[in-house]
Amino acid sequence: MPSLDNQSIALSGLFMAAELVQKLANTGEYNESVMRISLESLFTLDAENVPAVFGGKQNLRPGLQRLVAQLSGSDTNPDMQITRYALTLLKVESKLQHGAATMERIRRGLLEADKLRVHYDTLDEQVIRMLAKIYSDNISPLSPQVMVHGNEDHLKNESVANSIRACLLAGIRSAVLWRQCGGTRWKLVTGRQRFVNQANKDLKAL
Repeated sequence: MPSLDNQSIALSGLFMAAELVQKLANTGEYNESVMRISLESLFTLDAENVPAVFGGKQNLRPGLQRLVAQLSGSDTNPDMQITRYALTLLKVESKLQHGAATMERIRRGLLEADKLRVHYDTLDEQVIRMLAKIYSDNISPLSPQVMVHGNEDHLKNESVANSIRACLLAGIRSAVLWRQCGGTRWKLVTGRQRFVNQANKDLKAL
């Protein structure tokens, strides 16, 4: 349902995915627990509420912290590349609103990837490879493309590149959730402090 709390949760998921992309691109590494939470949101298509998409609000601490860092202006070193990734993913998702066939292909792809999780862990290379293919086949052709910058050695590594694409797909999932919760680009531009305040409130309650 449209509410400041739900919109803040969706934004936190988006920033969490964007930060994973940034870290992978620059270091080739990721936090396993954060990566798991982000990717498993892709398989929670019929959650009973917004926090349940991420397994509960407590799992969103890294995303809430990143939201505050990026939007409050109080962080000593906000990473503007993370903000650019997040904003671009929101733009890309807006194109999906008018692509029912593409959304259906993504849904079917996620159902197939979910079947793999019967035998493999969510972070297994085979699952991540399938998620990366879903992104490449359905999201990469859309404009604007998400241009990922980082260490060339890591970006050329197939395993890292697949992980980045999987995280970008998770970012799209959060962008869809943001729209479903009534989020708009205008609300993000004009309501930054409200989202920061809500995120801080949630962090104190965790």
